[in-house]
Amino acid sequence: MESQQNLDSETKEESKGTVSGQEAEVSAEMARVETGTFWKLSGAAETIFYGLIILSLIGAVIAQVSVETGRTYWLAMIPIIGVAAIYIEWAKVRSGEVKWTTLIRMQFFHWGSLLVAVELVGMLSYFGRITNEAVGSMTLLLLAQTTFLVGVHRDWRFCVVALFQVLCLIVLTYLERYIWLMLVVAAAIITIGVYFHRRFPHPSSARHQGQ
Repeated sequence: MESQQNLDSETKEESKGTVSGQEAEVSAEMARVETGTFWKLSGAAETIFYGLIILSLIGAVIAQVSVETGRTYWLAMIPIIGVAAIYIEWAKVRSGEVKWTTLIRMQFFHWGSLLVAVELVGMLSYFGRITNEAVGSMTLLLLAQTTFLVGVHRDWRFCVVALFQVLCLIVLTYLERYIWLMLVVAAAIITIGVYFHRRFPHPSSARHQGQ
């Protein structure tokens, strides 16, 4: 009788050990999936920021060739950066921190106010208050300021994009012959960003791996 009881207890312990092992495997698999998802999202975000740097560089080159075309290009950059900001912030919607309607509304008013400001600058040019060349510069300045504010309140990498845009403005205004310098700066920003992204993983990824 005692041997039967001992056998039953051993069977139960083995069963518990098997279940615990299966739970551990499931947890490890979930951690791997979460880590992979994080790196996919993180890699996509990094690519977006590098793309914004490159687009800003292209805008600087275009603005040097044609003032009017440059102004149109900077105007077209407004919805592009707005969509990028929504994509980066969408992780908060998935985690339940922010409702998607709230996110869209905030970004709409943020970038919509910039469009209104740009149109007001156009009106000043139309009535002869400022020159046509100044319109393009002011449009870029307003774009950089608005992008910087997104970096302050949302993601600091937008501050890097904004500072690069300000540097483009300075070069276009005072150092037109050194436009090639922007290519060097853009390459340096992207190279450093890739290095730090690979060399120092995000804390979230480390947390997933430790679970």
